[in-house]
Amino acid sequence: MQRVSRTSRLVVPLSRASLLARTENRLTVTGSTVDVETFKSNASGVSPSSLSFLPRGLLFGEAAAPPPLTFQRLLPVTQPVTDPDELLALWGSTTDALSPRLSDGRPRRKGRASAVFEFLTYGHAPLPWLAVAAASQPTLRFGLMWAQPDTMVASEVVFQDARLIHKSKMSYSSWLWDHKVVKRELFGQIKELLRFPDGRVPRKNKLKAADVEARLRQAGSYTQAIVLLAQHGWGAAAAEAEAARAASSDGALRRVKFFHRSVLPEFVAWLYWPERQQAKLGW
Repeated sequence: MQRVSRTSRLVVPLSRASLLARTENRLTVTGSTVDVETFKSNASGVSPSSLSFLPRGLLFGEAAAPPPLTFQRLLPVTQPVTDPDELLALWGSTTDALSPRLSDGRPRRKGRASAVFEFLTYGHAPLPWLAVAAASQPTLRFGLMWAQPDTMVASEVVFQDARLIHKSKMSYSSWLWDHKVVKRELFGQIKELLRFPDGRVPRKNKLKAADVEARLRQAGSYTQAIVLLAQHGWGAAAAEAEAARAASSDGALRRVKFFHRSVLPEFVAWLYWPERQQAKLGW
């Protein structure tokens, strides 16, 4: 991979309070099949990172296979680094990519491909490293989405032609919905709450999202459906709190709106066209 200047970087705020913030990253690299394969080859590591700045007890064990992603290949650290500020300035995070996973992105037309890297960092997303990676292979499109569970903040950036073309905050609920929720399991549980006769779904008059919501309310299961969403996305602790708030007029209004705006329409599509919906979402 071509080495580029380390001066063209996104600035990452150096905050001592956020040095240990857990950041969940999803990087999608898109371009010609040859260029994507080249990036995958050049970004992979030869051994697990030994330079992560983590308190004792949080260090990850070594993996048997080389990790599919490391920041060291493009921006190597030649000496042991104990000051996390140095790594923040270099990579944008206080760790190398931790527990990276590589998968194929959505199918593209012939001759083009995409690869998805999911990994953890601490401190922040690796924005300076990403800027250098984009500059080193300008034919590729780099899209990074990241979330920090402790602060419930999510953001995204996109580089194309080696330039930052998009940067914005995301809905944390949308991040969880798109990347953490096993939708088939949740949708199956919601279907059970609807209590269709003999388990059959109405076909003559297809239900709309509003019809599903009305049917859940009529069955007294609407609050339970909101709790299921919380269990799948936010965990058991949030679900307990949700059970007390979901029926109130304003306590969980934001999540209720998300359930109505995003969850129910996808559920209806899954209910009537499961194969089409699974293909669309890459399940």
